[in-house]
Amino acid sequence: MGDYGRYLLLLLFIVVLITRTQSLPYDVHWLGGPTTIERDVPTPNKGTDIYCYTGTPKNLFALWQTVKFNIKIKNDQFRQYFGDSPEQVYAEYTEDSYGWSSVVNPFQKKAQRSVSIGLFTPTCMAVNTKEKHTIELQVLRVDLWRVLLMFAGIILIFSSRALCANPLFFYLCGIFVGVFASFMVFVFYISKLLPRKTLTYGILIGGWTVGVYLFQQIWENIRTLILTYQTYMFWYTMIVSFASFVVCYRIGPPKNQRSKNLVMWTLQVVGVLMIFFSSEYQEASAAVIIASLVAKYFPQTLINRIRGYWRRKFPPKQRLLTSEEYYEQGARETKMALDNLRKYCSSPDCAQWKIMLKLNDSKRFASFVEGNSHLSDDEVLDYESYAFSLERTRKPVPMANSTRHMEISSDDDDDTDYDDD
Repeated sequence: MGDYGRYLLLLLFIVVLITRTQSLPYDVHWLGGPTTIERDVPTPNKGTDIYCYTGTPKNLFALWQTVKFNIKIKNDQFRQYFGDSPEQVYAEYTEDSYGWSSVVNPFQKKAQRSVSIGLFTPTCMAVNTKEKHTIELQVLRVDLWRVLLMFAGIILIFSSRALCANPLFFYLCGIFVGVFASFMVFVFYISKLLPRKTLTYGILIGGWTVGVYLFQQIWENIRTLILTYQTYMFWYTMIVSFASFVVCYRIGPPKNQRSKNLVMWTLQVVGVLMIFFSSEYQEASAAVIIASLVAKYFPQTLINRIRGYWRRKFPPKQRLLTSEEYYEQGARETKMALDNLRKYCSSPDCAQWKIMLKLNDSKRFASFVEGNSHLSDDEVLDYESYAFSLERTRKPVPMANSTRHMEISSDDDDDTDYDDD
């Protein structure tokens, strides 16, 4: 009877759990990888679909990873709701459905078709629409933009000293700052035309949501103007860029070392920010920043000491030169030394007359300076005979050849004596 009671209690628990699960007003779809879900036009009796990304553990393979929620729909008549849990998303969804959102947040952020979500934390999303749509969880294992951003930051840190003194980089930065600053001045003067009191009262009455809404509307209008009047924006950019280049050319690149240091440190700060925001794994990106700065500012003397210790501990194996390499190196170094000596003797630093007074053969010195050989014909002949004698002693001559040579030599001697007689 005891076992029967246990089975009955377990069955009752399962029934209650199933009933509770079925009574939820929403359906949760847990997604752990690349997934595509198609949804037809929702029916009134159907529950809300909530899509949740489970997150991924922190590891080095997720250094350049990106996760996105993509919504494929024909029009923009939809709203999105995000949260850390399905309950939070459903609460926002019900508030919007019952009209409470018009009081709490009447100017909700415009829905986006592609939204990047947190990589390591669970994220849930619900879509409110009456159109047929498709939900896609896109997982980019290696996001190329993140890789380029990180390596660009590293390169900017290591090349900051060279860039701060580069005129081309100075002109490009000046043109960019000129265009951006002129655009900001243009927006500032346009904002002067707006009624300040009405705007202030509207922000005080409506709260921060009215201010956010107005700034969003201004940005949308500016973006619309840029897209509509592309030709005018192009010529505006070209004219302002030319004016900025003229101003930068008149001022010139910075020559003071302290000004260069300020530019260098600014570039390094920009590089650090690029590396930090290139990955959602902030601990790993911070480690890359520290490693880059340590490698950049590591003392050169300590590096030389480490190299010296390594060479003493593990000396490289020396290779001896062959006879041909020794002869080629000797001829090359001798020719280089003679050319340098000839250039020095032809330069104004050399006192040619004093040297010629100390020499026995001044004509030979002048001939050498003019480009002729430093050896006379007799010296060349003596060197060749000496080399030939060394070659003979190194390679013994066969017996038959030596006998024949001796006979020829004796004949030559006899002929010579006969001629003398």
